[in-house]
Amino acid sequence: MIFIANFNNSRDLKDLIDDYEEYHGTNINLLLDDFSTGRSYWSVPKKAVPGDIIVFMCAATARQNLGLATSHLPENCSNDFLKFVEEQKDLYKKYSGSILGCGTVSSVPEEDGNRWFSDIDKLLRFENPIHIDDFRSFISISKTNSITYINEDQWSRLLWLASQKNPDQFPDLIGPDVEILRKEFDDTVRKEQSKSINELKKLAEKKASKSTSSTAQTKIYHRDPTIAAYVKKRAAGHCQLCGGKAPFTDQFGEPYLECHHIEWLSNGGMDSIDNCVALCPNCHRKMHIVNDLHDIETLTALLKR
Repeated sequence: MIFIANFNNSRDLKDLIDDYEEYHGTNINLLLDDFSTGRSYWSVPKKAVPGDIIVFMCAATARQNLGLATSHLPENCSNDFLKFVEEQKDLYKKYSGSILGCGTVSSVPEEDGNRWFSDIDKLLRFENPIHIDDFRSFISISKTNSITYINEDQWSRLLWLASQKNPDQFPDLIGPDVEILRKEFDDTVRKEQSKSINELKKLAEKKASKSTSSTAQTKIYHRDPTIAAYVKKRAAGHCQLCGGKAPFTDQFGEPYLECHHIEWLSNGGMDSIDNCVALCPNCHRKMHIVNDLHDIETLTALLKR
């Protein structure tokens, strides 16, 4: 069995004060400390058995709950407590809505109050957490339960996502078939294009990054669909090299253009709106076969206008 343990933070200031006085921390502190030791004692389903995989996720609502708990602090709060509150705000701002790592259930669950707990071994903290936006297309997190059960296929895809963000931690992981990945990427781009161009630009500007790679059936470079969606929408149906209209519309009625990185990702180029243009298939193929310096200068100048 594989399950996501979605932990939260209380909205009640009294609970936060109790955590401060007893642990000088909240769930997030406890988990991060446990990652450093490789072992934990955590809430699990009653039916969990040794060997099950537990995935640790900080609830998307945790940051909001902390804000509610600290919205009206008493005037007599100590400086140490105020510092503690600020530390918690920073932590939940960083981790809310993200998967932090995983582990393996290593003992039969024991009841404590109305919850069940097990020892957890083989804890692995992801150096770069996986945000819910990255996996909501194939995993729906339960909104009524702290536990979300996932199947082997979902776990494989989630683990592969973790490898994209943390290639040094998963150097030998083999990903899904590249054609499946391309289709999923194109589907996400299409959904993103339903947003306004101003909204897309705002989101895409925040996502510029160096691309990571991983080994699937072939080596691929990971791109952001929001950036691709913005670049295609910005082109307004025309190739940005030859100036011609898109040669056809796709099955969704959108002008068919392809996103091209002027400085190739394989050469260290950025996945950003300042390095991407939308090209017709002919021009795109030309850029990857000829990569003419005059064409590169033309496209670079175009983006600077």
